[in-house]
Amino acid sequence: MKGIYILSPLNQQKFILDQEIEKPTPDKYEIVVHIKSCALVCPNCKALNELYKKNPREKYIVGHDIAGVVVDLGEGVSNVHVGDSVVGIIPVDSYYPGCGEFCCVSEYDVVKKPERLSFEDAAAGIGDCVKAYTALFYQARVCSGDTVLVIDGATPFGHVVIQLATQWGAKVITTASSQDEQMFLEKVNPPVAQIIDIEKRSNILVSSVMEETGGVGVDVVIDNGVRMFTQDEDKREIEEKRKYPVLHKHDVISCLGMSGKWITSQSDLQLDPPDSQQLFLRGASVNFLFENVWTLSYAQHGRYQRILLYRNLYILQDAINKLERGIVKTKISKTVSLEEAVKTLPELENIRIGKTVVNM
Repeated sequence: MKGIYILSPLNQQKFILDQEIEKPTPDKYEIVVHIKSCALVCPNCKALNELYKKNPREKYIVGHDIAGVVVDLGEGVSNVHVGDSVVGIIPVDSYYPGCGEFCCVSEYDVVKKPERLSFEDAAAGIGDCVKAYTALFYQARVCSGDTVLVIDGATPFGHVVIQLATQWGAKVITTASSQDEQMFLEKVNPPVAQIIDIEKRSNILVSSVMEETGGVGVDVVIDNGVRMFTQDEDKREIEEKRKYPVLHKHDVISCLGMSGKWITSQSDLQLDPPDSQQLFLRGASVNFLFENVWTLSYAQHGRYQRILLYRNLYILQDAINKLERGIVKTKISKTVSLEEAVKTLPELENIRIGKTVVNM
């Protein structure tokens, strides 16, 4: 069987297609899935480096968001049966990659795929839905009437956040970094309150947000990473290079209103005393968004499966229901084969709109 891995050391970003992987045998409460589709996403190398600091591996898996058919069951499995179509998320510490022919996963990390939902759409949407639920409803506790600022709303994750936030009655402001992103966001339904173009001028963010909110600021900011330095020398030292505009942390903090919540994907965020003072004066808080925390911490599976605050529903099941009914829509920009995926991975940073999916 075949599967895609990233070789260690992680900073080399070297991907391989391993063709000598043994077909998995399930342990208790595990299932073997014949993968049909997998969302292609570059591994979070910083997180992997930290997670495996004491026990580094020679290679790490590529691909976590999968859809496929169950072909084998371990002892005690009761939620699914052989032949069922399922969709789910492979834990980051798994040995078997989602970008491969077969994988072994806990029965609690998958749900049954509805017939009307294609394997491609299921795999493309499930990971971003779980991440969006985590940010909006577990960390930010978004309610009807809140104002949410979504940075980079045209990205696959940002697009899902916008749809879920507006469905729950929040007012959404978002940013675009190119003309293509602007056009894509203008077609989002229901429409967002404002699209702020930061392609040429990122310093207009705060003034635009304050004008839209009457000077009050937003209740929630969900970023896609932030810039921490302004001096070119500092940027070079920490290799803070981005192809697309990235907002400075001070601009993000300045957009927050009283008791605002900043949900950030910047794992190495550094807050200086003036930043902390601004957060303090607003009574604001910072949450770090790391979606893999649910599958890494099995003690939290109850919350993972019942993350919604007002309905006793599994987060995975509710996400799939919304994808099937078209309440949450995903855009697939590119479909590739397993062999083509290795060449496509380094190019992913250039694909901002839509998801790339691997079909087996």
